[in-house]
Amino acid sequence: MMKAIVAAMSACAGSLASGIAHAATFASLDFCADQYVLALADREEIAGVSPHADTEFSYFAEITKDLPKIRPTAEEILLLSPDLVIRQWGGGYGAGDLLQRFGVPTIEITFGVTFEDARANLLRIGTAMGKADRARLLVERMDRRYDAMKETMRGAASRPTALYITPSGTTSGKGTFIHDVMREAGVENISGDLGSSPWHPVNLEALALHPPDMIVAGFYDLRSRRLDNWSLSRHQFLQRTMAEKPVAYIPSRQIACAAWFVIDAVEEIASIRHQLVSPRASVNGDEE
Repeated sequence: MMKAIVAAMSACAGSLASGIAHAATFASLDFCADQYVLALADREEIAGVSPHADTEFSYFAEITKDLPKIRPTAEEILLLSPDLVIRQWGGGYGAGDLLQRFGVPTIEITFGVTFEDARANLLRIGTAMGKADRARLLVERMDRRYDAMKETMRGAASRPTALYITPSGTTSGKGTFIHDVMREAGVENISGDLGSSPWHPVNLEALALHPPDMIVAGFYDLRSRRLDNWSLSRHQFLQRTMAEKPVAYIPSRQIACAAWFVIDAVEEIASIRHQLVSPRASVNGDEE
């Protein structure tokens, strides 16, 4: 592999020496990193995005047409010679250090579990890309939507309880981004203090004893999802609960990455919460 890398570097250097300049300057190595490049960079500045940039997990999948898809390997990246590589996990452990060693500037997105982490990542990556103004604008737009959503919660006497569930029957406890998303949307995560790890199977006994006011269902839109006969999602009690309770269905593209666009999911959860805590209005506008 090292010989291939050296050869790639030599080829790249030869191209530059012969006066061949490339207009693109940014490359991303995984679908979470793709979102920053797609949102912040001009199209002609994008040297390449990951092979998963146009999948169901990608928030900006619809604008990836005709963009180069690159494998997260040192050879491909060195041949492209981007001015900056953005990655979260793409390329595997140590990829960032390897690229830096060969003179390719690389910035890594930190794994976030709170809204503040999402803001900080966007501003940091935007600054590194020379797109700080665009990043700040996205943060401001997110914060305006967040403030408007919070206004609808003003005066609410209680926080409805909610269960987060995925097609595999997995739920989320404290220390996860989805837990913070639910909290910011004004609901109480009933799995917050359950389980031996942040991600764990739904506790059906606890669900029966303390049923939630609503359900937050994530990743149910995936065409690729496969449920075996042992999946908790097939359990009759869980299916009945989902049929009886209000459900906020969250597309995978909104929550696959802990990023600023999760505000879409927060608003959807908050809209269901609002139905539960707000008095119903009669036809003439008077409260029943």
